[in-house]
Amino acid sequence: MQTGKYQAVTYDFWNTLIAETTNSLDRRRALWTKILFENNIEITQQQLDDAFAEGWNHFDTNWRNNIQSTLEGVVSAALTKLPSTIPLNIKDQLIDAYLEASESTPRSLLPDVKQTLKQLKEMNLRLAVICDVGTIPSSRLLLWREDLNVYEFFDYFGFSDEIGVYKPDSKIFNETLTGLGISDPSQSIHVGT
Repeated sequence: MQTGKYQAVTYDFWNTLIAETTNSLDRRRALWTKILFENNIEITQQQLDDAFAEGWNHFDTNWRNNIQSTLEGVVSAALTKLPSTIPLNIKDQLIDAYLEASESTPRSLLPDVKQTLKQLKEMNLRLAVICDVGTIPSSRLLLWREDLNVYEFFDYFGFSDEIGVYKPDSKIFNETLTGLGISDPSQSIHVGT
């Protein structure tokens, strides 16, 4: 295959390279319920569901307005829906549990991703990830790349929590292309959203 004028391919992270799963939400509910009950904070399933919905709404509203969210911000928003004020030490446990639920959920590459990346590298194309970071910091997402044995294929990672904007803001694309040494965006292809 001829690469023609293209020098780089950039990829979205979720549902382009990595299969997204909702299993972490079930794990998150279980961990939060355990922590809250161990600390004598009683909640109903509905209150917990409302809390997680509020956390998601916080992230989604920020994302739509191109305002970076943090895990602590999402958890803080979620806690506003619980029936009592949560002490700081318990909040810290809930933040850790939120992240642990995501990290302990099995993840996998989508079909043919590794083979495709290998072929693109054999064609001497530069590869990058452009990712809107949600509640999992990019430092953790990079570790996932290593776990899935695809880290070595990528020349640059453009994460929203490091660049400061979400897609489709041109800044995240331009900084990623600069990181790849590409000055003309027409020399690249983006796969995903």
